[in-house]
Amino acid sequence: MESYERERIERAVETNFELKKLYEQHLELDQKLKKLGKQRFLTKQEESEERRLKQLKLRGVERMLRIAAG
Repeated sequence: MESYERERIERAVETNFELKKLYEQHLELDQKLKKLGKQRFLTKQEESEERRLKQLKLRGVERMLRIAAG
């Protein structure tokens, strides 16, 4: 997510509950992905989980941007 997009979302989070929830989920997914990224090797299950988390994060970002554009 670009910095200008993040700023727009962070401003809108203050007044939109759904957006706030999505943003919190985004941050949580980001932390999980960082944790996986620190591992030297991933099992097939961890690779699948990483792909799943990235897809969830992307869908969340797309939804947040639609809401923030509003």
